[in-house]
Amino acid sequence: MASYAQAFKRVMAWSGQKVDLYCVVLDQLDCWQTMIGAGFSQSELYLLFKQQYCDEIWQQLRGDDLKHQDVANLLFKASINGNIDVLLSELQQHFNLPISGQMCDRTLKQINQQSHRALLRWLRLSIAYFDLLNTTTLNGAHAKAKPTQCSATDWLH
Repeated sequence: MASYAQAFKRVMAWSGQKVDLYCVVLDQLDCWQTMIGAGFSQSELYLLFKQQYCDEIWQQLRGDDLKHQDVANLLFKASINGNIDVLLSELQQHFNLPISGQMCDRTLKQINQQSHRALLRWLRLSIAYFDLLNTTTLNGAHAKAKPTQCSATDWLH
């Protein structure tokens, strides 16, 4: 089963570090910047994120119950970036499950039963899509765009 310690180490990065599709740059997160502005130190925030914020996200994601670490890492990144509800809703729709955008028992079971290769390919493409949307700039201001209604779950086949 997947490990929170491994996911946190793999997904969290600092500005200036080499980042890839799996990474979230901690000190570029809006909430990180807000808390720095409120007087928190980098070390205080790191501990707060690791021991509280991200641990809670991992629990809601049910990361310990995910079969594959790399799938857990990508879902963890999507959760931190606020995209997990859309990804899970897409998967639930694909599997003909009740759509909640939450990691329920049935969704977890479907994720763990899927072909690892196909699911990982779909997740990588979805994460790349959201990363691209999150960096889209409209009228000179940072904008977080919403995905279109087309489904990316065709990649699961």
